Amino acid sequence: MNPETQTIRTREQMTERYFETLCQMIRSQAYRELAASQCFAYALRHVPTLGYKRKVLEHVAEELEHYEICVGLWNQIGGPGDLDAICHARLAEGAVPLIDSFLELGAAQFLYDCASAYQLREYENSTFDPYCEVVGKILEEEEGHESFGAEVLIEHCRDESCRPEAQALFDKWLAVSLRSFGRPDSEGSRYAISVGLKTRDGAAIQQDYVDGLKPTMRLCGLRFPDLEKLGVEIAPDLDLSF
Repeated sequence: MNPETQTIRTREQMTERYFETLCQMIRSQAYRELAASQCFAYALRHVPTLGYKRKVLEHVAEELEHYEICVGLWNQIGGPGDLDAICHARLAEGAVPLIDSFLELGAAQFLYDCASAYQLREYENSTFDPYCEVVGKILEEEEGHESFGAEVLIEHCRDESCRPEAQALFDKWLAVSLRSFGRPDSEGSRYAISVGLKTRDGAAIQQDYVDGLKPTMRLCGLRFPDLEKLGVEIAPDLDLSF
């Protein structure tokens, strides 16, 4: 049996390739959590009611807590460099846009947080045991973010005059979200699967993700855009049909 497919808890149990791959995974997850917290905090100025403001603040706090968990895992395995500095430097590059309306907050929470949740589910049985121990908690809280985003989208789209704006924002955040899955069928992804760091390739996760969006899209009257025009690399057989 490949020793890397057994439970691993410490740096000493890892090969160099396993360690580098794990660092990449934790770094990517940490960045997504930090980006989400900043986006949602920035959007607070557009949130219309006290009840909604409290809910968004709860989400910001949860995203920061998830980010802190990732930083803790990084420090636990002795990841190279200061992960907090690394993530803030990447955030400054502006790959994840800021939010300019309450409707855009709904689109971002529905799409971006949903993508993060689908990725995390692939780590629930990871051979890196400390990751398994925290994934369940994060997934439970992320689900609340997704449902909030769907609620905002559905409410706005009851007014058909809002649907063109909703569609534009859906297209924007779908592109951002799909890029977070990485390149389908990469050599690095195949290695991570072979050693049990994750269970499936990004192509399969992308399909589950877009299928999970469809019920809310139907309620909102939304459609998938031409993803090639948006510059998103996807699996060639990704099924976007309803």
